[in-house]
Amino acid sequence: MNRTLIKILQSRDDISDYVFHFTKHHNAKETLKTILEQECIKDINKNGYICFSESPLSLLPSMFQLFKKHYNPMYAPYGIGIRKDIFWEMGGRPVIYGADGENDLLAPEIKWRFQILKPNDYDFSWLREWRIPVSKLDLSETDSFVVVDKIEDIDSLYHLIFELDDIEVDAQPEDGFCHVDYLGYFTRKYKIVSMEEIEKLNSMSKTELEKILRTQPDQDARYMH
Repeated sequence: MNRTLIKILQSRDDISDYVFHFTKHHNAKETLKTILEQECIKDINKNGYICFSESPLSLLPSMFQLFKKHYNPMYAPYGIGIRKDIFWEMGGRPVIYGADGENDLLAPEIKWRFQILKPNDYDFSWLREWRIPVSKLDLSETDSFVVVDKIEDIDSLYHLIFELDDIEVDAQPEDGFCHVDYLGYFTRKYKIVSMEEIEKLNSMSKTELEKILRTQPDQDARYMH
């Protein structure tokens, strides 16, 4: 990559380094839990591809505030982020927007990338959509991170974000009883960021997002009940 291109990408916070798969409807958080439990994203609608958005995460809080007014929002602030360069290497490509009928001009092997665009009528170009033509995308192959709505969501998903490695048992006799503490040692499976954190920063640069992800520890220890 030449130096000029690097400088352009670094200076443009409206150009995302990631693509995002957001869950939808009122059960969006539960859908994210299922994705993390199964460690994969599935093409549940049998489209022949899985959809992502290239929209920068730092610019999305206001959009999600609009969606929250609906019981079954089109998208909710729960999802998975994947580095765009990795997604590209896996076969992900940007959508080709065009007028009705222009799909017939495309070679059959790339028709899955086509999306109709009718300005002021049927326009989803604001999604900056990318797609990947697979029925299942394994998260273990993506170097992905998790997006949630609230900071408190991070704790509720702890058992899916971290993997238990070892347990240390400390037993102390106390007044005829034995008081036992269990200290669990965990390894992080996913980095995670909340939209609440992003809103508090007001306007977050790409560098700040990378710092949040980079500084999260790979190991953790906490007492278990």
